[in-house]
Amino acid sequence: MAEPANQRHLRWPLRLTPERIAGVLVLAAAGRVSHASADHLRAALDEAIAQEPGGLVLDLSGVDYLSSAGLMAMESASSRLAHTGGTLVLCNVSEPVRVTLDLAGLDAGLRIAPSREDARQMLRLP
Repeated sequence: MAEPANQRHLRWPLRLTPERIAGVLVLAAAGRVSHASADHLRAALDEAIAQEPGGLVLDLSGVDYLSSAGLMAMESASSRLAHTGGTLVLCNVSEPVRVTLDLAGLDAGLRIAPSREDARQMLRLP
């Protein structure tokens, strides 16, 4: 996914790389999910949901910061997928991101897996 022009000035831009692993779309994120980059995450999730309405994996192993705007983007994507019977599974969540999810109370509401393989199995796609 190309980096939007409004992120080029950021010291720690968010990079999102789509990968397909065993038939499952994995969106690998690296950098910081800040207020300035949350729209980039939202757009990438929207595009991924359009391709994979049954579900997808968001790999957060390369993310060291998650803002409230990023939380809202992930929660919104999860909700949209749930309305169509799909699932968003987060995996490889770094400790700083896990703390943010916990403090926001979203660790119980979002599906979180320790690895990509565990996340893929949680999707239960045909």
